[in-house]
Amino acid sequence: MASSGSADCRLLLVNPNSTSSMTENLAHLYSGLPNISLEFVDGSDVPGCPPAIENQTHSVQSAALLLPKILGRIAESPVDGILICCFSDHPLVPILRENTDVPIMGIFQASLQAAAMMERKFGIVTTAMAWQPILTSSVLALGAQRSSAGVIATGLGVLELESKPQDVVLKRIEECTTTLIESGARCIILGCAGMAPLERMLKRILPREIAIIDGVRYGIHFLAAMIRAARYSD
Repeated sequence: MASSGSADCRLLLVNPNSTSSMTENLAHLYSGLPNISLEFVDGSDVPGCPPAIENQTHSVQSAALLLPKILGRIAESPVDGILICCFSDHPLVPILRENTDVPIMGIFQASLQAAAMMERKFGIVTTAMAWQPILTSSVLALGAQRSSAGVIATGLGVLELESKPQDVVLKRIEECTTTLIESGARCIILGCAGMAPLERMLKRILPREIAIIDGVRYGIHFLAAMIRAARYSD
């Protein structure tokens, strides 16, 4: 799956699970970006790949199963950068850095970088309860805890973002973001790539002064900027 048109940056977006509808949503949301060509890969044809990344075990499993496919894909069709579309400190990020010579970024890292550039205190709203302590530890490990208003899980599974009624999902996210805003957050980070389709609706719900950070969108543009800057310096 790839976006068409002339482009000076070719990026591979990796959805490290086997749910192709999530990949299709990403392709629909981000197609047509000027001068950026996007290609997509997931684990829908990889036996044993988890349907969603709900914990650290799934992260490790998906990394091991998808690595050969990703390396084969870029060997056949080289790209300029790779974005891992899982909101975690996903092991594919450091593994691919060891095995490729192009910029690699995860949407977790892209989101924290965006919040730092905004100079705003951030809060993360995520999915399953298992992610709350994991992401809290990851924020601490990256030295961003002083800028964090916390991590709150909706209790929804990743796949429930699509399967449950949209008003139920939005209400749950709104409840979590309200708590984060009360704790000082001035930007809300969407802690799951599956939340990206909800960004516009959330903007209508949340106070106008609260920014929303979609790590997929920021990751795409950060990678493109890095690639262009490196070419300019050569």
